[in-house]
Amino acid sequence: MYDIVIAWSVVLLTILLIQYYTKEEAQLKKILLIALLARVGVMVLDMYIYPGLPYLTAADAGRFQSRALAFYHNLSTRELLSPPYPSGSALYSYMMAIVYSVFGTEDRAIIRTVNIMAGVFSIYNAYLISKMLWTQKIALQNAFILALFPLLVVYSQNPIRESFVVYFMTLGFMYFVSWYKLKKPHYLVLSIVGFALSTALHMAALMALLALAVYHMWVISRSVFSGKAYTIMHTAFALLVTAAGLYYLNTTGWGLSTLGGEGAIGEFGVEELIERRGGEERTGRAAYLVGMSANNPVDVIWQTPVRMVFFLFTPFPWMMNSIWDFVGLFDALLYLIIFWGIYKSFPLIRQDPAKMALLFMLIGMVIAFAWGVTNFGTGMRHRAKIVCVAICLAPHFYPLRQVVFDKAKKGASVVWKSRLLKA
Repeated sequence: MYDIVIAWSVVLLTILLIQYYTKEEAQLKKILLIALLARVGVMVLDMYIYPGLPYLTAADAGRFQSRALAFYHNLSTRELLSPPYPSGSALYSYMMAIVYSVFGTEDRAIIRTVNIMAGVFSIYNAYLISKMLWTQKIALQNAFILALFPLLVVYSQNPIRESFVVYFMTLGFMYFVSWYKLKKPHYLVLSIVGFALSTALHMAALMALLALAVYHMWVISRSVFSGKAYTIMHTAFALLVTAAGLYYLNTTGWGLSTLGGEGAIGEFGVEELIERRGGEERTGRAAYLVGMSANNPVDVIWQTPVRMVFFLFTPFPWMMNSIWDFVGLFDALLYLIIFWGIYKSFPLIRQDPAKMALLFMLIGMVIAFAWGVTNFGTGMRHRAKIVCVAICLAPHFYPLRQVVFDKAKKGASVVWKSRLLKA
């Protein structure tokens, strides 16, 4: 009884926070409550009605749980709250152990509701990003789609690290866009902190920072030739802060266990890193690109686009061996539509440095996942980490726009206005 009360108290706290942050935005409040209801509904279905349904519980959940219980039973609350802290997947188990220790329980429902809270406010972050990049109506539609995006709903309530990876990642993106739009330096520092916390849980955010550094160097090189002094100084500051974040993460090894731990990028040569990430055996029913391995930098160049396509859009129809693979096929179709929306939106994206920076970072994360994932089952879970950012760059993804929000053409978005002008 105590466990149930604590779990539902977390749900109540989430409702109160939604109320607080959306006091003047009634539509957003409804969308976030819909997101909360969907996630709690899946949690109740999986825990109390039909446990064990495919896709509702990730295989990694058991591993996270057993490690969390080991932390919980062997460390006191004070020890858990004191540094040093682990990184990578172990950090999530460590966070679970802290929750168990604080509330004195081992009930997974509490962890799930905490994950749900993080998942709901990831949507809130994506709403703010879309609102700053485009319009409020576009932001509302993006939030509505994310509220009901099937596998994002499923993984947001699972006792795995996805929700917190996405929350801190979207927080980093949100503060980055705020820095670009409002020109306040502390937003950039907060952005790097968000990416660092996400990297601590999963290294994909490190690739976002690396891609951001590459983008800033490209902007500086273009500005030098055009003589834009302010752009050079503005971008050089961003590059300096980003480089500092990258240096810290690499030298401490926080979140880089996938690459070998402390000082990973400096510890291994380029070819050894390629072999570690590109030469793994592919096993299992959902494995793809079996036999493809990378042994040198040239292999990386031609294999990267192939791996990106397989990561984003598998399973392909000919790869399906089970009725449950239709879930994956539907999920892949949704990403195909979103990335088509990004492609169609590129003329608008290229006009705004903030949008271009986000695009570079999104590509960096996709590359990271494409090289780290070897089967479409795992790929479906990992690409759910990028959907909150990807949809922010796809305003042409609007087949549902009028159905969801617009009853009249007078409320049309900037995208629809541009189409009317062309006509």
